[in-house]
Amino acid sequence: MTVITKAPSTKTAAARKRAVAEAPAKPRSTPDRVADAISKGILTRRFTVGQRLVEADLTRDLGVSRSTVREALRILASSGVVDLTPHRGAVIRSLSREDAASLLGVLEVLTGLAARLAATNIHIGNNAKRFEAAAQTLISASTPEALDRVLDGRANYYRVMFEIADSSELSRVLPQARAHLFRAQFYNFLTTADLRSMVAEYRGITEAILEGDPVKAEARTRKHLQKSGERTLPRMSAFSLG
Repeated sequence: MTVITKAPSTKTAAARKRAVAEAPAKPRSTPDRVADAISKGILTRRFTVGQRLVEADLTRDLGVSRSTVREALRILASSGVVDLTPHRGAVIRSLSREDAASLLGVLEVLTGLAARLAATNIHIGNNAKRFEAAAQTLISASTPEALDRVLDGRANYYRVMFEIADSSELSRVLPQARAHLFRAQFYNFLTTADLRSMVAEYRGITEAILEGDPVKAEARTRKHLQKSGERTLPRMSAFSLG
């Protein structure tokens, strides 16, 4: 007797795939979360370039053990965000011109790819609505007060872009902590003219992604990162902490 094996139905396979995609992500370890909190503190200028990070203060403020803080600082040291030195502990690094140039080159490629993927996925679910909301602070800025908020709005803009891009591998290799360090280091050195140029660039990127044009989205994003280098790298020698 011939036994006929039924192939799994397309519906069953799709349901299985959807269940895997919707499975909750493995929670990050506490040291990773503490490292993220410190990195975001750098971005929001709670911590400044050249500042020594005191373990006792971090332990108290973040409500974790000293061993957790030490492991988080080792994570940030391996990411090139802090320097760990004997008898001084952890100090937030200052990026050199070479550091910044190398970082921008990597961010140009990775963020350009994220923009391409976001444009490809923009019409899925409520992605367009989410991205429009994240972009609003950046693309509508015109007054001095609104322009000041552009610098703090970038992190959320890119976070949503990468979420819509929906590539775990891309998010994994993104040097986010170093990007936060770069943005914090240059926060006080961008002029009003720089900010207006950035707003125009973000409008172009946003328009391309919302149009669902992956080629244009990637090209405009990479051009923006190139312009970021032109705005910042020539000023490095004037305020580098060495």
